[in-house]
Amino acid sequence: MKSSGRKMCADLPSSELDMVLTCSHSKRCLLKAGVTTIAQLRVLSRDDLLRIRGIGPVIADGILNALAQEAPQTDSKES
Repeated sequence: MKSSGRKMCADLPSSELDMVLTCSHSKRCLLKAGVTTIAQLRVLSRDDLLRIRGIGPVIADGILNALAQEAPQTDSKES
């Protein structure tokens, strides 16, 4: 069977998103949109996620649920 140029799960680069997302489709869509870090993901609203090609309501809700379950990151910078 000829490859259609689509990347398989194993072909996706390792990223910080692996710590939150288990769905390779979600990760692939976010990476294509330029979202590569959890910090970038945290600032996106549900509406922002829905504007990303390949992300619909179910996937957007799954991403937001995964973020909610992830412990919030605290900055170690002190003034």
